[in-house]
Amino acid sequence: MTNKHNPSKVTIDGERAYGEDIVLLHQHDNLILHTDWNDDGYLVAPLFNSAKEWNNLIEGLASIFFEGIRLAGINIPSNFQIEHYHHLVKDNQILHLQVMAYTKLLQLHQFPTDVRKLTSRVSDLVGVKLKAHNPQTNEQVFHLRVIRPGYSDFNPLHRDVWLDIYRDCVNIYVPVAGSTSESSLPVVPGSHYWPESEVERTIAGAVMNGSKYNVPGLTGAKKELNLIRPNPLFNEILVFSPYLIHGGAANLNYDQTRVSLEMRFWRE
Repeated sequence: MTNKHNPSKVTIDGERAYGEDIVLLHQHDNLILHTDWNDDGYLVAPLFNSAKEWNNLIEGLASIFFEGIRLAGINIPSNFQIEHYHHLVKDNQILHLQVMAYTKLLQLHQFPTDVRKLTSRVSDLVGVKLKAHNPQTNEQVFHLRVIRPGYSDFNPLHRDVWLDIYRDCVNIYVPVAGSTSESSLPVVPGSHYWPESEVERTIAGAVMNGSKYNVPGLTGAKKELNLIRPNPLFNEILVFSPYLIHGGAANLNYDQTRVSLEMRFWRE
């Protein structure tokens, strides 16, 4: 499978099939139903009222990333920039995975600023009072996603809700470093309303280019996959439905690692 946002060859293994003639979103809690961006399934919007709040968040998230690098035993040069993380780990996949073990599923008490301000802003954008608490798993977590240029660090194309624990929520993507029109998260506008009978996916977690993922991977579709890359900039946030087909976020930057905050919210 290839697309203009990921020209490299992606091979997905595993038993696959088209689904039932149902729209999952019609059976679950559509948090964006009453927004003017419901048809597209995503929105890029300003985040905070001040640049200071934004800078505090990005600097705090960078500090968490630095801590993950240090805990993996990597020396951080004094002039180090996050975008050049791939120069530190080079081709050492084991070392990279040690860093990632720290940056995924971070607990909410580790959030570097007042998470209530972020939650309030996302609630305003959705028009529903939200909380960063998963009622299915009783978790309160956030995630730093790290995608190196030229590496398959990204998930396959998927819907989050192919894992039941991610139903009834809304997702956010906040650029921390290296997020550009060549590396930001691709989405398929309007695909949150596609019936399962129009998309082919792996039955269980996908195996992409030899790496195992928990989420099933999309392997085909009856409609054209018109992927776009919304590109939130300084003090901007991408909010999107987890029912939207997204992922396959190959980093096409020449020499910049992409780091982003990814988080989910449910109805309070």
